Order: sequence, then C-alpha cells, then structure tokens
Amino acid sequence: MKLLSSPNIYRYAKQFGMIWALFLAHTSAWTQVKGKFIEDSIGIGIPVKYVLSFKHPEKFDVFFPDSTYNFAPFELVKREYTPTVTQKGISLDSVIYTLISFEVKPVQKLQLPVYIRTTSDCTKVMPLEDSVYFQSMIPTKAPIDTLRLKMDSQPIHLTQQANYPLTIMVFMGLGAFGMIIFWLFGKPIKRQIKLFQFRRRFDEYQRVFQRLSKDTNELNRRLENVEKALVLWKKYIERLEEKPFTTFTTKEILDNIKDARLPEALREIDATIYGGNFSKKTVSSLAILQELAEGLYREHRQDLIDSPV
Repeated sequence: MKLLSSPNIYRYAKQFGMIWALFLAHTSAWTQVKGKFIEDSIGIGIPVKYVLSFKHPEKFDVFFPDSTYNFAPFELVKREYTPTVTQKGISLDSVIYTLISFEVKPVQKLQLPVYIRTTSDCTKVMPLEDSVYFQSMIPTKAPIDTLRLKMDSQPIHLTQQANYPLTIMVFMGLGAFGMIIFWLFGKPIKRQIKLFQFRRRFDEYQRVFQRLSKDTNELNRRLENVEKALVLWKKYIERLEEKPFTTFTTKEILDNIKDARLPEALREIDATIYGGNFSKKTVSSLAILQELAEGLYREHRQDLIDSPV
C-alpha cells in the first residue's frame, strides 16, 4: 500500500487548529470507510474473508490494522493488499483479511478501524459494524448432552498387510550386520568351515574303509572288499596330496609316501587281490594303510590350522 504525505492539510491544521482539520476529514463527502464480510456464515476453523476499504483525498496518509491488532473474536490468517487507485485527487485503498474463528456464538461481529496520520497523532475512522452467522455442524436443535449415541459393536475384519518398508529395513540391517561380522571374523569363520568339511570327509572315508576291511566268510567277497578298500585309500590320499595316486604304480606310491611298513603292506594286498591268498597279514596290511591315511589327515589338518586362509 502506498503511503502519501499531505502537507496541505497539515498546514491548514496548524493555521485553523487540529479540531477543524479532523472535522473536515470526518464530514467530507470524499472520505468513506467500509468494512464487510464476503460470506454470510462461518464455521469453526473455516476461513472467512473481510474486506476493509477507505476512500480519501490523495494527500492523506492512512494505515490499516496489521498482525499486531486484536481481531477478536477472530484470528488473523493472512492479509492481501490491493494497489492504491487514484482518480481526480481521490484515492481508494483496500485490504482483504482472511480470518478464522473458534467461537460458537450465533452472531460474530467485527469492526476494524482505519487510521489517518496527522502532525501530532493518528485519527481513527470506523466503518459500520458487520457480522456473520455461526453455522452449526450438527443438524439438530436438541442440546448435545441429550443426544443418544448409537453404538456399533460389530467387529470389522481388516486384511493383514505386509509392512514392506519395515521388511526391507530389517533385511538391510541383517545384511549390514552380517558384513560387519564377516569383516571382523571372516578368516576364522572360513577356517572353521574348511576344518569341518575336512573332518567330515575323513570320517566318511574311515567309515567305509573299516566296513570294507572286515573279515567275511566268503572268499570272493573278501577279495572284492580288499580291492575296493585299496581303491578308496588311493582316492583319499590323492585328494589329500593333490597327486594322481589312483594311476600310480606301486613303485610311484612308495616314492611319494615314505614309510618303512608300506612296501610290505602293498605287496601283501597285491598278492591277495591277484593271487587270491587272503590271510591275517592282509588284515594287518589294510590296518597299516588306514594308519598312514590318518597320519596324513592329521598333518594336512595342522597345515590348514596354521595357514592364513
């Protein structure tokens, strides 16, 4: 809003007195103030607009209420100023106030002033009082405390819905926790997994080898089990040593495994398989193979424990 100075009226006020200047302002045909609600009714917390306009001589300095003014029983939400319009020395200023009320009075009134600045003070000009009607949200004339409320106790079935954001957050948290654990204890965990798998393979080999080494009454069955036990032993040693023991000759096996008992044990087992001569020495020879396999298992297990993974 444009504020204008009025040196002429101040000069007249000094010459003829303040009372005469104010009388001219209030009784002049060119001075007119209006305040009016745009709506006729209002509800609790529902915005309502109030327009305040003032028609005055161009040289008047005028002021409208701002946010510091008491708008009771209303509360100010915002103000909208319109540009000053001047024609033939007469100016028109106006402000649109957006107000809300939480009162329940049937009729709510408002009268906002406009101030004219003088040399020593401000003169207040009041429009006619305007009012709005309170519109009740309960369409009944009966007092609220006499209303009978209807109770509905029927349960309503609600379909269960998955909380996808929470589920995703849980999985992300578990993943982050797992990565932290693996970063801190990854090597020991990997070592323990390898040791577990290493032990499980040895136990499986030992169980089958001992079953094949047992004495039976049938000769053909004895010879077949001895041959299977030797093949099983070679495969297990091959996996431990990472060498092709299954394709090695007896001499090549002796060159790779240094043990004084092994040559005699292998000769006895070959004699049993190819000559059909099963004796107590055969059982002892199989026991020697088992001891050698167990010794190699323990050596490689210790190497796995000492390795940095």
